[in-house]
Amino acid sequence: MNKRAIIIGAGVAGPILALQLKKIGFESEIFESRSEGNTREGAFLGFTPNGLNVLKEFIDLDMLQEDCTPGSIKFFNSKGKQIAKLDTAYQKQRYGVETFQLKRANLNKYARIAATNAGIKIWYDKKFVRYHEANEQVTAYFADGTTASADIMIGCDGMFSEVRNQLFKEVSAIQYTKLISTGGYAKIPELSKPLDSIRMTFGKRGFFAYSVSNNGEVWWFNNYFREQQPKPHEIEKTLKTEIQDHLASVHKNDDPLFSKIIKNSHEIIAYPIYDVPKLLHWYKGRVCLIGDAAHGISPHIGQGASLALEDTVVIAELLKSHKDYETAFRIFQSERQARVEKVIKSARKVGNTKTKTNPIAAWFRDRFIGFFIGKQIQQLDWIYGWTYSNKNSH
Repeated sequence: MNKRAIIIGAGVAGPILALQLKKIGFESEIFESRSEGNTREGAFLGFTPNGLNVLKEFIDLDMLQEDCTPGSIKFFNSKGKQIAKLDTAYQKQRYGVETFQLKRANLNKYARIAATNAGIKIWYDKKFVRYHEANEQVTAYFADGTTASADIMIGCDGMFSEVRNQLFKEVSAIQYTKLISTGGYAKIPELSKPLDSIRMTFGKRGFFAYSVSNNGEVWWFNNYFREQQPKPHEIEKTLKTEIQDHLASVHKNDDPLFSKIIKNSHEIIAYPIYDVPKLLHWYKGRVCLIGDAAHGISPHIGQGASLALEDTVVIAELLKSHKDYETAFRIFQSERQARVEKVIKSARKVGNTKTKTNPIAAWFRDRFIGFFIGKQIQQLDWIYGWTYSNKNSH
């Protein structure tokens, strides 16, 4: 008989994990708390070669690039002078694919389509509330009173994981970092042609980055420092206007184009950035966490989705070579943890540099950023060049 898996969460990791497990003879069902029509995930993300190389086995990347911006970045100082460029063209040759930015909603949509086309069932409006293990089975309970049982359960339910909360209540609380990842979409006449790169300017009081998609839409992003963690009703109602007003004032002495983009945005994005606590274990019994549920990462180097996709490869490989799921989970964590923590550390470092605005730091940055970017390209190889070979046959 086929082994069965319950997957909680239908972001990108859940459907791709289900497809990986199908290859090794698992039957999976995916349970998603949101409704099927809820595709309002406003954010976009930079998607790097390590994630793209996992994804391309199941999804035609050309479809994802129907609405995207490039991944290359040109850096400018507050006077509008270009001080450096981080080109991604070399990646195509080195890794077979090249970083680009795409909307999270599109990424999730195509992952779900791929899973559905492979006969994997995705249930919507299924808010996971708790689980129970008995008789060599794990049973998930949902808020609507329904249940599902299988051999194992994998939590792919992201930063705010309820599976993590149920597994490790005492350490599950996430920490607000006082930064809010902000951005938006705008249409303005003078920026209607696609750009060859993201333009990132270190303005007088903060950075501003934007690009123009192949559909002529301006995608911009920024960070907003906010001492007080926003309450859910603020995120819903007032935070976006607060951010719009604040950023317009931060950039009032920078290129007037920035304020024009901010003021003319038809959609504003605001995601408070949290740190997920370091967990001693990513698994317990028949339940395992992957992706942001296990090792959430701040978005400064765009690795959340790619690390989750790497996880899907590794956990499927280990479940294939180890009949005992708990051994597979244990080895999964021991193989992934060091890499993941190193990436998280890199992301924090990048996050810290984005908020520096004192004149001396700015002077050094303007002069040395080109040198650091050259070094950065070599240093990023360990992230982008990832491939999994089941190196130890354990």
